[in-house]
Amino acid sequence: MSPLDSSIVSIALPSIASSLNIDFATIVWVPTSYLLCLAVFLLSFGRLADIRGRKAMFITGFTLFTVASTLCASSQTGIQLILFRSIQGLSAALISATSTAIVTDVFPSSERGKALGINTMAVYMGLSVGPTLGGFLVQSLGWRWIFLVNLPIGVLVVIVSLLRLKESATVRRSERFDLSGAGTFSISLTAMLLALTLGSSYGWTSWGIMGLFLIGGAFLVLFILAERKTGNEAMLDLSLFLQNRLFAAANLTAFLNYTSYSGTSFFMSFYLQRVLGFEPAAAGMILLAMPLTMSVLSPASGWLSDKFGSRLLSSAGMALMCLGLFMFSTLKANSSGWDVAVRLLLLGVGMGVFSSPNTSAVMGSVERSRLGVAGGTLATMRFMGQSMSLAVMGAVAALSMPPEVFSTFFSWSSIPEAATAEIFVQGIGRVFLVSGIISGLGVFTSLVRGKEHTWDSPKRFVKPDRINRQNDSS
Repeated sequence: MSPLDSSIVSIALPSIASSLNIDFATIVWVPTSYLLCLAVFLLSFGRLADIRGRKAMFITGFTLFTVASTLCASSQTGIQLILFRSIQGLSAALISATSTAIVTDVFPSSERGKALGINTMAVYMGLSVGPTLGGFLVQSLGWRWIFLVNLPIGVLVVIVSLLRLKESATVRRSERFDLSGAGTFSISLTAMLLALTLGSSYGWTSWGIMGLFLIGGAFLVLFILAERKTGNEAMLDLSLFLQNRLFAAANLTAFLNYTSYSGTSFFMSFYLQRVLGFEPAAAGMILLAMPLTMSVLSPASGWLSDKFGSRLLSSAGMALMCLGLFMFSTLKANSSGWDVAVRLLLLGVGMGVFSSPNTSAVMGSVERSRLGVAGGTLATMRFMGQSMSLAVMGAVAALSMPPEVFSTFFSWSSIPEAATAEIFVQGIGRVFLVSGIISGLGVFTSLVRGKEHTWDSPKRFVKPDRINRQNDSS
C-alpha cells in the first residue's frame, strides 16, 4: 500500500494542481512531504521496534495510514493535502521500518534473498498498479479516489495482522530507547532535506537555506557525539558504517540508486501529458513499464543472490540504470510513447536486478537483534534518496529553463506552444544527464562492497573463509 500510494499520486499530480489551483512550488510538496516524514522517522521507528516489538508498530502504521488516506481525499486546499500527506508519510515509516525486519527474522539465511525478493516483488507490484489504477481513477472518478482506494486494503491488512502476525523472539524490552539520538538525527535530516528541496526556490546562497544547512550539520555532529556516548543502546551503531564495509557500501549504493532515478515518474508524468498529449490513463499505462519489470525480476535476482552473492548482481543493475538514465536525456519533443516505454523498461530491468540482492546484503550483514536498525537504515537511505531525487531534479530543471517555461508546464495554467515544449524537453534532458552521473557513482560504490558475510551466533560476526575453516576442523 505504501509504494502504491507513492506511484498512484505521481500520475495524478497534474490533475491535483489544476483542481486545487496550486503552482509547482506547492505541488512538489505533495510527494516530498510524504517522503520527508518517511525518511526522518524510519531509523527511530526501526530501533524502537527492536526494543518494543514489531507487530504493534506494524499494525499501528497501517491503521494510521488508512485514516490519513481518508483525510487526503477530503482535502480542499494544497496546504491541507500536504499536511495529511505528511501524516501518511509518518505512518508509512512505521510500516517500512518493521516489514523488512519481520520477513528477515522468520527465514534462514540460506533463503533470505528469496524471501526478500518476494517482499520486494510486492513493493514493485504496488508501484506497478499505481500508474494504471491512478490514471483510470483520475480520468473516471477524480483524483480523490486515488486515496480512497487505500481504505479496503488497510482494513484487510490490519485484520489479518491481528489474527496471524507473531511477535519476534529477539525483542529486548529491557533496553532504553535512545531519545537524544533520535531527536538530533530527526532535526538534522529535516533541516538538510528542507534546504535541498527549497534551495532552487529561495536561492542556494540565501540566509534561510544556508541557515538550514548549518542547523543540519550542527545536529549531525551532535547526533554522532550522542551515539558514541550512548554505546550499545545507541539508535545507530556507528561501527556498522565504520567497521562493516558491506553494510556501509550497500546502504550508500541504495542512497545513490534512489537519488538517481526516483524523480523519473514525476517528470515523465508531466512530459507524457503536457508535451506528448496523453490522457492520464494512457500515461499511466506507459509508466507501468518500469515497476512491472521490477516486480517480475526481483524474486529471480533475490534467489540468484542466495547462490552467487550480491556484488555482481547489484553492480550490473546499477550499470543498466545508468545507461537508461542517459538514454532519457535523448528524448525529444516529438518522441513517441514507445520511446519512453523502452527507457522505462531498461530502468526496470536495472532496478529489478539491483534491489533484492542489495537488500539481502544489508539485512544479512547484521545480527538478528539489529534487524530493525538495519531495515530502518536501508529504508532511510531509500526515502532520503527519493527526497533528494525530487530536490536535485527540480533544482536542475529550474536552472535549465526560463521561469515562465517552468511555470507553464508544472502549473497547468496554459497549453504549451511547440517552442516552449522544446525548451522544456531540453531542460529535462539535462536533468537526466545529472541523474546518470549519480547512478554511475553508484556502480563504483557497489563494486567496492567486498565479500558477503554471515552470522554464526547472535553476537559473533564471521566471514565465509573462517566458516570454511571451522567446517574443515569439524
